Amino acid sequence: MKKAIIYILSSLVFLTACEKHQNILFDTPFVKITDSAGQSEMNVDKAMNGILSELQVSISVSGEYFTQPISIEYETIIGNGLTEGKDFKIQSNTKSPLIFDPGTYILPVRILWYKTDGFDPTKDNTLTLKLSGSSLDGMIIGIPGPDKKNSTFKFIKQ
Repeated sequence: MKKAIIYILSSLVFLTACEKHQNILFDTPFVKITDSAGQSEMNVDKAMNGILSELQVSISVSGEYFTQPISIEYETIIGNGLTEGKDFKIQSNTKSPLIFDPGTYILPVRILWYKTDGFDPTKDNTLTLKLSGSSLDGMIIGIPGPDKKNSTFKFIKQ
């Protein structure tokens, strides 16, 4: 009998707790950048040549927000050890801004990496892509929350 009362009380607490969360809507539009594994950082071997890296810029919007194209901008922050065109190249059709037509939720950013001669490991050999803006009012950059996770992606050439 004691077990039955504990079971009933536990069930009521569980159902009550679930009911409290039913009215919370996660309908805030946001944009994030990751690789296909969901990571926000990747190492690149300095000896690799002609290797293509592909990132995913994805937006999360409901149908009520997404009836017109959405433009997403990103910045490239290049460390002093890398040079665009020599160490890497962002493919022109994936440069900022990215335009998401209605029904498109993921677009790539493709970077071609080149072998680095005279690599200096004492320099900043990073390439960071930082989401910087959206044409949709109220869109959050990064995953909603105080940390703004996945608002940047960092490549580290080593």
